[in-house]
Amino acid sequence: MGLKERMVRILQSSETQRIRLNMTFPAGTAIEINGESFTRVATALNANRIHVQEGGVPDGVAKYSARVEGASAANTFYIGANSFGSRDFAGLIVHEAVHAFFDLTSGLLPWLDNEAAAYVAQGMYLRHSGFPMSRFNTTSLAYFGREIAGCVARGEDYSFWMDALRDGLRSDPLYSTYINGHFTGDG
Repeated sequence: MGLKERMVRILQSSETQRIRLNMTFPAGTAIEINGESFTRVATALNANRIHVQEGGVPDGVAKYSARVEGASAANTFYIGANSFGSRDFAGLIVHEAVHAFFDLTSGLLPWLDNEAAAYVAQGMYLRHSGFPMSRFNTTSLAYFGREIAGCVARGEDYSFWMDALRDGLRSDPLYSTYINGHFTGDG
């Protein structure tokens, strides 16, 4: 099975289709992500409206590029060497698929909310797939997303974890060049 087919399978899996993210972020951005969101990305992959390229990013990393950026082509997932059958990899694909969904739907939102939503969706996927909490680095952004997912599932307040996630995004050098800007999807 090729990489694109694996990605489509992840997006159509029961763990991904169970994701229900419906929240308003502190800046006032209302975001709804659900199974239909991931089905839309899977359909775009199958129709070659979104492309997949192995490489172009470091090992263990996945990235979605909405537009041409340097050597990156538009509407393309870049996938570094990964454990392609692992839940870690699947969580990365779910995360990047959130960005692809916002691109497909011509979303206009702060990058901070875009990234936070992607980490929460990744956390929901990892929770649904039974990824053990013991495998998380407790200072990682994915961990904060997983904690938010748990709070949402239990009907608890998640503001502490959302603040930690947003603060982590603002201070992480990986995001420093764009996190305070806005994302504009172009369909």
